[in-house]
Amino acid sequence: MPTVNLLMIHVWNEKEISYRGRFSNLLSYPSLTLATLYSLIPKGVFSRIDIVDENSQKVNYDKEQYDMVMLSFETSSAYTAYKHCAEFKKRGAYIVCGGYHATALPEEVGGHCDTVIVGPAEISIPQFIEDFIHGTPQKVYKNFDVCAAQFVIPARDKVTGHKKLRIPSVIADRGCRNSCKYCSMRTMWKSDPRPIESVIEEIRSLKTKMVIFYDPNFFGKREYAMELMQALKPLKILWASNATADFGYDHELMQTAYESGCRGVLIGLESLNSQSLTNAAKRFHEPDKYKEIIENIHSHGIAVNGCFVLGFDNDTEEELLALPERVDRLGLDLCRFAVLTPYPGTRQYEEYERGGRILTKDWSRYTQHNAVFCPANMTPKRLDEIYRQVWKEAYTWKKVLKRMAASPWRKPSYLFILLGANIGFKFLGIDKYHGFDKGMRK
Repeated sequence: MPTVNLLMIHVWNEKEISYRGRFSNLLSYPSLTLATLYSLIPKGVFSRIDIVDENSQKVNYDKEQYDMVMLSFETSSAYTAYKHCAEFKKRGAYIVCGGYHATALPEEVGGHCDTVIVGPAEISIPQFIEDFIHGTPQKVYKNFDVCAAQFVIPARDKVTGHKKLRIPSVIADRGCRNSCKYCSMRTMWKSDPRPIESVIEEIRSLKTKMVIFYDPNFFGKREYAMELMQALKPLKILWASNATADFGYDHELMQTAYESGCRGVLIGLESLNSQSLTNAAKRFHEPDKYKEIIENIHSHGIAVNGCFVLGFDNDTEEELLALPERVDRLGLDLCRFAVLTPYPGTRQYEEYERGGRILTKDWSRYTQHNAVFCPANMTPKRLDEIYRQVWKEAYTWKKVLKRMAASPWRKPSYLFILLGANIGFKFLGIDKYHGFDKGMRK
């Protein structure tokens, strides 16, 4: 086979500022996407493989001549990806696209590339490359039936750590059994935990004292989580993960988590309005119990990052404007906010599309920092304004210091990490986004 050069890109929305500023190294993690894709490439096929993570690197169309370009991207990055596709096509490259947006809208994405990878890549990428070698590449590859035993160890050494946290990430189960209406997770992955020995072997190879589990819900399959945590204990590492609110009522689970090294969980609390949680198909929908849950988790020495979504149909201006003070009383260690974003492929998108409530399909605005639909109780512009005000008020220095003082973390090194994360969110940069009336495109 003649010389073939490959470029792999994890595309980032060129208009997006958040997580790319001076404090991005306090919040951003190295891409597992590129590292995993690299590990799926059969050896000996390509003469050269270059990798670009656009979160901290730039794409140069003319630095090298590439025969193939693979792009993975989310919805907000689609237009930037299409720009890359057009430029590399001009230069004669074969274009392959995959990721969440390609999985949700394969026909749209297929109009910009030669091959679309729908869903997981473990089977599709090797199949595609074999077909490409034989001159018979297909337009679409779709293989959702990937077994956890087929997961490869990501080639982390091939991906830049520039402007990223120096904490490696690991996935034990990349799927989620929940079915929240606004979440795109189920369009991409199924819940299928990896063999525990494989997870432990991977962590050992990292030679690290701390890891972040990317699992959407680390504790979703309780028996598996308990076995994995028992296996983690001898490693004597610290770790953090995602969890759901009901984690805060399982004291055996919380204590085992702490003993195995868990020091922080991120929980999608989403709303302080019970009806909003019910309508979004959240399994736990009792926000009056959030404070108790957080106190329970704290009692086991574990910090909590609570995430909230603004723009549900039951949200009123008054309720959202009160959010910073109400969140402050919960005793969280960190808090994050997002504008409700109906991503293609989700039930939320389908519902809003049927109801004529989608205001724009300018995908570059689907960043969770802009209203792209018509809210029930306020204008889109007002939702944008309130969202930015909530971030600002939740991250006054007074509230940051209060969170530090209330944290179960007492070691100076832990508090330093918590302070760094609070500073990172304080200067996230969402206030620099173009306003609702600017750049709207149907």
